[in-house]
Amino acid sequence: MLEILNNRTGNTHENEQFRRVVNIIEATFEKFGYNGLLIGNPFNESYSRFRADAILYYNNGLILIDFKNYKGIIKLPPNENEFHSAKWHNESPKDRSRLEIKAGANFINPFRQLVSYRNAFRELIDKNKYFDGINPARVCIANIFSGPIEIHNEVPRNLPYYKLIQESDLGNFLYDFASENTYKEENVKVFKSIFPAEEWIKNIEIPIPEPIIEKQITEIDNDVEKNIVDFLKEKNGGILVLESMNAEDRDSWLRFITNEAVNHNIPQIEKWSHSARISKKIQRRSNIETEGIYSVIYGGSDIEGQNEDSDKEELEEELLEVIPLKSSKDIDEKALAVVTEAHLVSRSLSQSELLRFGSGRLLEDLIKFLNPESNRKIVFIGDPYSLTFGKEEDSALNLGALSELYDKERIKHYRKPIDNNFTEGKEKLRIDLATSIEKSLFNNLNYSFDETTLINLQDDNQRIQNLQLWFSKPFSNEPDNAVLFYSKKDCLKTNKWIKIHSIKNGENLAFGDLLIVNNNVSIPDDSGFQIPRRIVNGMFLTVLAVKETLQEPIKIRQAPIPIVLSFSKIKVKCLSLAGLPETEIWLLGNYFNSEDDLTKEEQIAFRVFVNSKINDEKRKQKFEDSQEYKQLLQDNQFSILSSEEKEAIKVLVKNYNLPKEKKEKVETSRNSRSLLADYYKKYSKKLFFQIKDSDPFVNAVFVKYGWAITVHKAIGSNYNEIIIKGHRKENDGITNDSYFRWLYSGVTAGKIVNITSPKRINPFMDCVFEDNFASGVFIKSKQFLIFENYEIETKYADKVQLIENQNVLGTICEISKLLEQNGYLLESSKKYSEYLTKALYSIPQSENKQLILNIDNKGSKDNFAVGNIRIENLNGADEIIVKSCIEVCLGQKQSVASISDNNPKLPTDFREEIYSIWIESCKNENINLKIVQSHNNQDVFRASSEKDNLTFRVWYGTSENNHTKGFFSKIEVLEKTSESILEQIKPIIHGL
Repeated sequence: MLEILNNRTGNTHENEQFRRVVNIIEATFEKFGYNGLLIGNPFNESYSRFRADAILYYNNGLILIDFKNYKGIIKLPPNENEFHSAKWHNESPKDRSRLEIKAGANFINPFRQLVSYRNAFRELIDKNKYFDGINPARVCIANIFSGPIEIHNEVPRNLPYYKLIQESDLGNFLYDFASENTYKEENVKVFKSIFPAEEWIKNIEIPIPEPIIEKQITEIDNDVEKNIVDFLKEKNGGILVLESMNAEDRDSWLRFITNEAVNHNIPQIEKWSHSARISKKIQRRSNIETEGIYSVIYGGSDIEGQNEDSDKEELEEELLEVIPLKSSKDIDEKALAVVTEAHLVSRSLSQSELLRFGSGRLLEDLIKFLNPESNRKIVFIGDPYSLTFGKEEDSALNLGALSELYDKERIKHYRKPIDNNFTEGKEKLRIDLATSIEKSLFNNLNYSFDETTLINLQDDNQRIQNLQLWFSKPFSNEPDNAVLFYSKKDCLKTNKWIKIHSIKNGENLAFGDLLIVNNNVSIPDDSGFQIPRRIVNGMFLTVLAVKETLQEPIKIRQAPIPIVLSFSKIKVKCLSLAGLPETEIWLLGNYFNSEDDLTKEEQIAFRVFVNSKINDEKRKQKFEDSQEYKQLLQDNQFSILSSEEKEAIKVLVKNYNLPKEKKEKVETSRNSRSLLADYYKKYSKKLFFQIKDSDPFVNAVFVKYGWAITVHKAIGSNYNEIIIKGHRKENDGITNDSYFRWLYSGVTAGKIVNITSPKRINPFMDCVFEDNFASGVFIKSKQFLIFENYEIETKYADKVQLIENQNVLGTICEISKLLEQNGYLLESSKKYSEYLTKALYSIPQSENKQLILNIDNKGSKDNFAVGNIRIENLNGADEIIVKSCIEVCLGQKQSVASISDNNPKLPTDFREEIYSIWIESCKNENINLKIVQSHNNQDVFRASSEKDNLTFRVWYGTSENNHTKGFFSKIEVLEKTSESILEQIKPIIHGL
């Protein structure tokens, strides 16, 4: 008997081919009395890499099927290498016209496609403890062509698990096929639970019309298209970084690259994002399927932190569970990996007290996994202005970080220029923030509120009205609105307010509460016959009922009394999963009730608790009774061991289940220990995944209330409307990259943005205005040695080549000219500190002694000008002559207001726009304003009207580290002829 289940596809030809194949399979089964299960278009979101067209499980074995609607000549590549990595073609026998045989969007040919599905299926089998006796190595993959076909060139003979057949030959193949994966009812139940589908209806009288599908054409800008095509043409591997602040650009680029890659003979295309959470948000936004990097690259065979020879105390020291990298053997050596929203991928260390993936540095592990020495290509697509999970300089978009991990010469880069078309509203704010981030200039932040997309929400009543409107009822779908904060403390405070005043269900967890998940877990499946589902970080749940609470006291060495872990059983609706399933899960109360995260002691206690669960399972499912142990005994390497080595292995196996004091000491060879370790790792890995997928307490969710969340948690989300608090925390600096990226990311999360407590920034926000003339004090300009654009005479060039300060350099050359007339020649000069430089001179009629002069310069406030020249050591030089030369040189001192430039030029940095406004505004008041002197950190202006003059100095900052860049610290009046001109000027220069 054949049981047939099917998820109908959107492609008519696939549904029609499935119907034809069903008829063939049914006829074959009826003739030979086979039993089996056929699932058409199987799908499970937890195993999204597996997308075969059908699974057939029957008496003779297990077959993964992919349908191809082609007939005529199937022209296979002529050799084995090209069979794996080149395109296949279909020729018409009539006119020899040729078509490329498509293999989905991600693969160059049908074989590569099915190999990928087979590898994903192997992972599914390995992780499910309920399958009985299915060997993934004996699973067959088959391309079934509609036919009739004629095959040119043959399938390589070293691929016994792969079959290429036409529909008319399917019956013979089903009869001939033989595998150890024979039909078992228990496995049928598991397959039906993993891949739920509707019962197939064989005969329908109403014909299904051919749907009209418009081919989507992806158009992108010519400049980025050229960058992409040139990169894909390269024969060798490399990295291409593509950046845009617009999600529409990034999605279009992803579509274009995946469509274009096949035209450049790239055999396999992988589309990845940071995590499962971000992948879901991308799919919801753009309908593009991507996979989380964590699920792709982590989960190798080395289970670390699981030392079977350790006693309980030793286990407490090995609390950090490390999930190793997988092998990249399933990724073709010439594959293309496209990582979208790559700004979230970072090389910053990320780990908890309990868990670390690989090295804990995602970007480094990703590049290691793909192997920089291979010919694989990587494209990172992201937003250069968004927050990342770590430091900005560690992001996958940062060329400096990439060049430390990858050959700099093979890294290409394109950033789309900022679009300045918006003049108000949310997009104008995003543009302003992005521009500041790009220029590293954080001296201006204003809000062009349009009260449509960007709303100044200062009215408490309006804010309360929004919260009441958004959150007064339990959610049956993911929320469209959110409140965003910087601190978790603010989130908790607002969430509690919403519970009491909006949803009105009390202070404790109750029916109707919205929860957001902060870890990745499996919905427990105790029977093996439910639909396995995953709950991932960022998903939303609605509480339907709160059930019992369980407390587990855990003794740990780090605490004097046991740490009590509190678990609460709740029934929830999973708002972020297809079908909105309802399920019962346990939450960890310690995390839920905390203001922030678990304490270190709680983290350790939870890990000890999980370890005890794993060890309990090992006692139930002993290694000596496992499938892995049986495979060890059948291994060829075991058969060639000596009888002593074989006996030693058996002793070691018995030791696994004994306390430390009862373990039998045994000596054996490195080969036998290595062989045993390999199979024990496989056994440990299998049990580990079983516990992870089935134990309800190991899978306790770490949840918080989900109405108000942090901006970091909202990254990648697309809410209809948000409220964001612009003030992050007390004593918080806002004139920096961190704040601007945070605000940019928060604003990006909503279509409509309501801002409370907006923080404003302008270049004069901390500027002091000093007018000492008001108290009758005349400020005389300080006298300094100042040399602008000093031209060095050739004879001094090599003696002052290390001196950077122009004022010091000019001073040394000028005093040297005077001393030279008296026989003292400059030998060398050296900077000793920020404020001291020494000049050394030869002395007439003295071979071994030198005259040493100290040149003292001022700091940044006085533009590093030279204030004095001192004698450090005469060493026999004529004091009267030296002092006379110094006096003449110092006579060149100038005041800061003494230098006039008849053709002043405006600076080209942030000051240009501000000074231009000053000059234009003064012109409107019939005042001539010009710069008369410009030095580092200060500019001097003179304002002149018909009757009066005013001279003032402007101090400005340039330090990014001290966050002074772009800001004016002081404006001081140096000279004025009347109060009236000051009254005209002050509102212009200080009021801006």
